[in-house]
Amino acid sequence: MAELTAAQRLKAMRERSGLSIRKLAQECGYGDKWTTYRAYEDTYKKPYLPVDLIKRILPSLVDRGDPPITVEEVWSLAGVLPGMMGLNDTVEQAERVNRHEAQPMVGSVVINEYDVSPQAGGGALTAEAGGEADQHTSLASWTLPKAFLENYIPDLSGLAVVRVLGNSMEPDFMPGERVLVDTRHRVPNPDGVYVLWNGLGVVIKQLQLVPKSKPPRVRIISVNSSYPTDEVLLSDIEINGRVVGKWLWK
Repeated sequence: MAELTAAQRLKAMRERSGLSIRKLAQECGYGDKWTTYRAYEDTYKKPYLPVDLIKRILPSLVDRGDPPITVEEVWSLAGVLPGMMGLNDTVEQAERVNRHEAQPMVGSVVINEYDVSPQAGGGALTAEAGGEADQHTSLASWTLPKAFLENYIPDLSGLAVVRVLGNSMEPDFMPGERVLVDTRHRVPNPDGVYVLWNGLGVVIKQLQLVPKSKPPRVRIISVNSSYPTDEVLLSDIEINGRVVGKWLWK
């Protein structure tokens, strides 16, 4: 039998506590952004949960359920187990490890992949793009050669990876493909393919500024001809970045 993932263990522990997803998310301080917490149960892929998340959920889970949930059980979700040093020192050690893991290897760049599914929230994709740090959950991280990326992108500080959803950009961007996004590029100039929040979700579209329009207007274009072209005020959309590359598998 396959070992449960950290996400599956979190879900089982939360169900054992008797708390709903919404209730636990609210108690942890997520407020109306309860879908941010849900991503940790549904789509989180890393072997251990973030230490900061454990600190949030710990007071709500400990001593609930049958048998009662222990402090050690909750911390184990982050890979923290009390040893000779005691729990507090072990937590500090895990935080140092997490900070170290976030740093790229020499000659490499670590790029986070973000959850852009409809339930993942709205607005800016990442904190670097102007949103809140917990707006969209990081599902995984990609380590890529720095020298290779610098051939195409001068500044590597604002890169993110997202998965293509839906078929509106077929055949140029197929569902499930991963694309590389420069989140610093938040004005559609030059015209091109951008990631944007359209009021309902995060989507990938071609954007084209309407020449000499005042106030500025932009055309939102789908590659798939079965989708109509929209024209809106530039102020009505929130651009999260420009698509600068994608992965092709042969």
